[in-house]
Amino acid sequence: MIGASIRAAVENAIEPYASSRLAALVSQAGPYVIKFVNSRWASTYASPAPLKISENPALTWGTATYVTPLAFPLSSALYGRIGLVSEFDPTNWKVFDATNPANRMVYVRWVQAQPAFSDLVLTVHSTYTNHFFRNKFRKDFRIDCVLFHPDQEAEVHTDRGQHVWMAVTDWKGRRQIDSKMSKRFAQARFVVLIDEDFALETGGLPIQTSPRLIERVTQAISFHQAMEVAAARVDPNLPAEVIRHYQLGGYVHVFIRP
Repeated sequence: MIGASIRAAVENAIEPYASSRLAALVSQAGPYVIKFVNSRWASTYASPAPLKISENPALTWGTATYVTPLAFPLSSALYGRIGLVSEFDPTNWKVFDATNPANRMVYVRWVQAQPAFSDLVLTVHSTYTNHFFRNKFRKDFRIDCVLFHPDQEAEVHTDRGQHVWMAVTDWKGRRQIDSKMSKRFAQARFVVLIDEDFALETGGLPIQTSPRLIERVTQAISFHQAMEVAAARVDPNLPAEVIRHYQLGGYVHVFIRP
């Protein structure tokens, strides 16, 4: 049984969207998010489609759709060469801002008060216990969105102290978290192509023939713009350009100068 003081502290840390940091980010760059994914998804998102909800137990805040506010358009480029952009409506969301150190400690105290806390620190099952807690926390308090600073980074592109990422809950019923396709981000489309690539741990055997994953999609899109990557990283107009291309069915190519 969680103590009343801990529950009250959590409830006090949860904000309505209108007064949250997310509202300020939306005011800055519009109600849009971006998610970088592997280039093999380019054709799937050549037309608007829902984003896939992530349910890997190792993820920072549990089963959710992980996206970045368009105020930080290249922050999550670590995860792939194409950026999927979606409009969204957070009007009635409840937001937990984990970029706030005090709020993070509220969550830590809540976890420490859980009956299964010993499983987290004394067993081999810590990853799954963490996943359980993160989902339970969001379910118990009906949290629609968690804001957090990046805990992984793409060199130069990501500022772990200033950038903000989002873990957004899709609900299935009153207190069940959906794990299929997001209804919150149902109109995601391929809008950004970035030349940069990042070293990740990968494996697999060689293949004989590899089909094109990006060019056959981009050659069908007549409206596009090219921006050199060093300039794009610091261009205050980049979010507006991404939104314009999203709305007009085009794409922005962020390229490395030869």
